[in-house]
Amino acid sequence: MLTGLVTDVGRKLAERWAAALVLPGLVFTALAATGLALGQRHWADLELLRHRLRALTAGGSGSTRTAVLLLAVLAASFAAALLADALAGPYERALHGSWPRPLHPLARRLTERRQRAWDSRDAACTAARNTGALAEREAERNAVALVRPECPTWTGDRMRAPATRIRLHYRIELADVWPRLWLLLPDTTRLPLAESRQRLDEATRLGGWAVLYALLGAVWWPAALAGAGAGLVACRRVRERAEEYAELVESAVDVHLPDLFDRFDEETHPIRPTLGHTITEHFRKGAGARRR
Repeated sequence: MLTGLVTDVGRKLAERWAAALVLPGLVFTALAATGLALGQRHWADLELLRHRLRALTAGGSGSTRTAVLLLAVLAASFAAALLADALAGPYERALHGSWPRPLHPLARRLTERRQRAWDSRDAACTAARNTGALAEREAERNAVALVRPECPTWTGDRMRAPATRIRLHYRIELADVWPRLWLLLPDTTRLPLAESRQRLDEATRLGGWAVLYALLGAVWWPAALAGAGAGLVACRRVRERAEEYAELVESAVDVHLPDLFDRFDEETHPIRPTLGHTITEHFRKGAGARRR
């Protein structure tokens, strides 16, 4: 039964890959061909487009030319999909607040602004500790970030929140514990995590497509509008998927950390902060904290 579940999830992931790469690649290739054929000056000239398409398909053996064009379209679509996938990484890092050096001053100012907003709301939480307004004040603070901001963006702080909260609560480092914990997770936990990460990757890949469309706007301006719209949608989706994935990671640690402790200590209940520190040092094997 479990094997069938894994197979079904694998098939769904393959279908998502085809939908996320192949079909968008075909659409982009068609629009790119349209933009290159029309240019900026004749951006909506359908008659010119039909004329150039007829010129492209005229002459030679009809079946041979069609086959060559089909192969060219498929190759261009696949290349565009790979490029969009490659651009998804920089797009994700940008949303996470990992900006190039020239933008470091701006990132620092935005981070400090978020910190001031969080500090003021945290102070309001402290003042409302024994009142009925505490839940409302906490919601306002958490809307800025779950932990004190260290990134210029909400998404960046949300993705780092699990590691910070786990460190404060259990005194363990998520980066050191996670690879070992992953080996102990049951498939009923791994599969939702893998699917959530897949959805996050799909959202960032949409950002990669947005960049490609924006670049195509240099020769055909309607593509720039499409890129701007795709970028806004991708930004919203990445935020939602990051929230989902970070919550699942933290939940997996909360639920299954005792299983990991059981592997390294006979007396593991209740989970003690001192044990968390001991296990972290054990995993580091005397190498100290990793550089990040």
